[in-house]
Amino acid sequence: MKIDTIAFVLSMSLSTQVCAGGLILNEYNGVGSTKYLTEVVGDPAKGVDSFFGRVLGNGGNWMEFIVTVDHLDIRGYKLLWAETLNTATNGSDLWYGSGGIEQGVITFSNNMVWSDLRAGTIITVCEYDASTSGGAKNDDFTFDPCNGDWWINAHTFNNPTYFTTSTNKTLDIPGNFSTGNNSWLMEIRDASNALVTPAVGEGAALYGGSGVSSTEICKLEGQITADVTNALFDDGDNSTFGSPNSWNNPIFVTCKVHQDFATMRAPVLAECAACTPIFLNEYNAVASDGFLNGGTAVVDANGGASADTHFGRVLGNGGNWMEFVIVVDNLDLRGWTFAWREVIANGGSGSVTLSDSSALAAIPSGTILTIIEKNTAAGGLNTDLTVDIAGGDRWMNIYSGDTAVIASTTSTQVGSFFGAFTTSNDEWEITIKNASAVTVAGPFGEGAIGYFMGNVGNDDVCRLREDPSARISQVSLFDDTARASTFGGSNQWTSCPDDVSVISQNFSALGAGVCEISVPCFGDLDGSLEVDTGDVALILLDTGPCLGCQSDLDGSGEVDSGDVSLILLSTGSCQ
Repeated sequence: MKIDTIAFVLSMSLSTQVCAGGLILNEYNGVGSTKYLTEVVGDPAKGVDSFFGRVLGNGGNWMEFIVTVDHLDIRGYKLLWAETLNTATNGSDLWYGSGGIEQGVITFSNNMVWSDLRAGTIITVCEYDASTSGGAKNDDFTFDPCNGDWWINAHTFNNPTYFTTSTNKTLDIPGNFSTGNNSWLMEIRDASNALVTPAVGEGAALYGGSGVSSTEICKLEGQITADVTNALFDDGDNSTFGSPNSWNNPIFVTCKVHQDFATMRAPVLAECAACTPIFLNEYNAVASDGFLNGGTAVVDANGGASADTHFGRVLGNGGNWMEFVIVVDNLDLRGWTFAWREVIANGGSGSVTLSDSSALAAIPSGTILTIIEKNTAAGGLNTDLTVDIAGGDRWMNIYSGDTAVIASTTSTQVGSFFGAFTTSNDEWEITIKNASAVTVAGPFGEGAIGYFMGNVGNDDVCRLREDPSARISQVSLFDDTARASTFGGSNQWTSCPDDVSVISQNFSALGAGVCEISVPCFGDLDGSLEVDTGDVALILLDTGPCLGCQSDLDGSGEVDSGDVSLILLSTGSCQ
């Protein structure tokens, strides 16, 4: 599907400003219950939703909204929908002006979960939860922006805690609503019935697309601002339930644009006390028997010569490797674990745990850390722990088979050996844990729930497409590319509409004093910064089977004398 350029330009000229009411429709599902999102041959990113994958009905009836005003209270807000070409009604007119048109009203309850929403929040409203056939996702209010979770989800059916609904559709019952492809539209009003957002969607007056089919979604193709207009809504064959939208530039149609919420979310992130101490920057997904961007050793699939800045154009693009950036100054990585997995069914998993080498005890902020499965002789790179950022060297490399800096590795892959790990295009992700086995960063990668910028292929790398900072999370701008692989160096990318000028990562935001992290004190169960009798008391209260309990210090699955012994060995101040 391509935008009708004339209609697009005309609709832009006629656009009127949306009321700055703080809640904007961003996307809705038009895929029929017996159909799939359109599949486009040769483009694996099409026909697949970033959350659901490729499933019948694409998750059922659902809508996605963006909060644009900080501390927004949407209790009593009304979502007024109508599908103007559908006429199977009971004759009642709920809001649209004609009882012969299918329509409905979804009202947010007075529950406190809707009372203080932060700018940049994504809210998805689905008809059914995941337990129901054709359902989308279970209710999820674990909103945690400091750790990358900006998504709230709730369903309407049989769920008066969060919504009340009404519809004039024949045979509908409370909790039902529809999204569809027959000129569907929505208007949003607040608790006082004041207009928040005028009608938007395929059935609205200034819709700019070519028509939503039963194998498409409808989405806003524009950056989120208070004056977003319905002229920017278009039908699409890529779907991003719970994530920012993406689309092709209407003039430069091969150029991909993504919604960027960074500015809107910055004030919320400024309140976060902690920061991410380390983050994934890039990983290799090129198959061992292929080349970056396909093709041959001489020319890639597009007639160019895509190559990595370190390896050049080689088979496998250097093999399994992952690249990270250190944020906290003098970060102590001794004993830290990099746990990887492939999220697809029957995917592999494993871990790489660093040793207690003194060279890992104080890594400066702004360091690029690469971990690679092959040494130099095998086509990879030997360990090099020297860093001199002031002198222009910010790269530290670890060969995963080097026992001086690697304590252990695990892998479920057949034929694995010490040092073996996998990076791939199979919805790969990485989670980073400190020496106390506490997760401090991630998951990052295509398999993480926040990944939304494409579909990693077996001729791609996946990389961060924004400058390093203390606020990189799983919802940052990670995307796939077959054009720019930069093992050990700053990531590079191009942006629409230019798509020619190369942008390189700027590390100026990192350095001494960027952020601090608190490392949990082993055995300090009551948070007193002292391991003492109070912690022993908590151990005794938890005595017995306790899988995953924080009192199970030795990981045995039971709180017992072994855990008491560890507490006694750790007594003293944590400061």
